Amino acid sequence: MTQPETFLLNNLISTYSKFGNLAYAHHRVLDHIPQPNLFSWNAILSIYSKLGRLSQMQQIFDLMPFRDEASWNLAISGYANYGSSTDAVGVYKLMLKDEAMNLNQSTFSTKLILCSNCRWMDLGRQIHGQILKFGFGSYVFVGSPLLDMYAELGLIFDAKRYYDEMPERNVVMCNTMIIGLMRRGVVEESKRLLHGLKERDSISWTTMISGLMQNGMEREAVDMLREMRLAGFTMDRLHLEVS
Repeated sequence: MTQPETFLLNNLISTYSKFGNLAYAHHRVLDHIPQPNLFSWNAILSIYSKLGRLSQMQQIFDLMPFRDEASWNLAISGYANYGSSTDAVGVYKLMLKDEAMNLNQSTFSTKLILCSNCRWMDLGRQIHGQILKFGFGSYVFVGSPLLDMYAELGLIFDAKRYYDEMPERNVVMCNTMIIGLMRRGVVEESKRLLHGLKERDSISWTTMISGLMQNGMEREAVDMLREMRLAGFTMDRLHLEVS
């Protein structure tokens, strides 16, 4: 089968799946592709994962001759989203043993963002442990999504402890920490972090001002707005809405 024909059949898989005809997409299209490529496998895996059809998802996952990061993410998501966090952690551990996977900062950062968005506490803690094991704990690129994950899960003091242990921090990490603290009403610590920053950006200021207003401290918000302007920064509607 030529590459264009495989491409066409891959699109058929997506189309049939989109209209709910999974059996046809799987058994009448995928099974008749002599050499399905990675996109073919991931297309079916994605649908089973999103619909919570875990046994079919696992069957496809086991049959895959090769997998990429998207394949692992789909399997982990399927289990985690449909109440099987133990299986999600199990798949994650298998991924760590996959010699074809290039485990780097980006790999862990992506998984942390996934945990943060989907509020997966158990898997998030597992990933944090692996980050430390692989020696990525001091990397800023991994630190910001890790802080955000703990903050999103409401584990603000775990986030703060990790922040304090970081040998190197940048303004992005500090902004993430301030946002998390402000959401939990920890105002004084947020102010201490802001004023301890050697370099601040407009997000640092607007995050604090927005947080003060949300915590009923309008007068202090106005004072900080003046301080911000004296420091040479301005606030626009976009910054305020993002905060």
